[in-house]
Amino acid sequence: MPSSKRNRVIPTSKTKKNHKELVKRLHSNVQEAAEEYSYIWVFSVENARNNFIKHVRVDFADSRIFMGKTKVMQVALGRSQETEIVPGVSGLQACMKGEVGLLFTNREPQEVEEYFATYTELDYARSGAVASQGFRIPPGELHTAYGVEGGEEDPLPMSIEPTLRKLGVPTKIVMGKVTLEDRPDFSMDTEEGYEVCKEGDVLDSRQTSILKIFGVRMAEFKMDLQAVYDKKNESEAWKWMV
Repeated sequence: MPSSKRNRVIPTSKTKKNHKELVKRLHSNVQEAAEEYSYIWVFSVENARNNFIKHVRVDFADSRIFMGKTKVMQVALGRSQETEIVPGVSGLQACMKGEVGLLFTNREPQEVEEYFATYTELDYARSGAVASQGFRIPPGELHTAYGVEGGEEDPLPMSIEPTLRKLGVPTKIVMGKVTLEDRPDFSMDTEEGYEVCKEGDVLDSRQTSILKIFGVRMAEFKMDLQAVYDKKNESEAWKWMV
């Protein structure tokens, strides 16, 4: 007997999002925020990470942050004086290029600038990132967080040793401890230890995996303010920040 098609369970991963509805919602929300808040900031993000962006949203709970399709946000604000949602905001079009976000707030500019000038977070680099520093695994027993200021240097567990060998790191188990082999045929050079990367190298997936195992964070999350719109300043409604 064929199974009934009436009560079929459809995984949420297979459901299609209504793209047009999402675009309309973003457009509507941007326009509502533009009319509600006094300041509109355009910002770019370096090494975007959702968990860090969520942290910023919490810190700016009295404001609104949008990161979506740039063209949709441009249209929502208005590309010309004839279509702008509030007077003078179309001037922001010049700096809304590439992947940018919008911060709508009533906080004074000095407070916003001071916050973003100091807020940075470190995370593990992804493939294609540029190494901000060189990293070399020292000889002997291996620990995590080499080269990380304030990091705890815990011994690597034995279970990770096969993974390191697959990644090309010459390791072995000595008396229950993961250690580095001293073998010149494993890319050792004149200095002691195993070089994973040099400063300025474009990292591949193998290097980023090794760096993560050792707790080395090279990706700096930062939100850079590009321009601001001031609804109260009619003579100079917007200005560049860079």
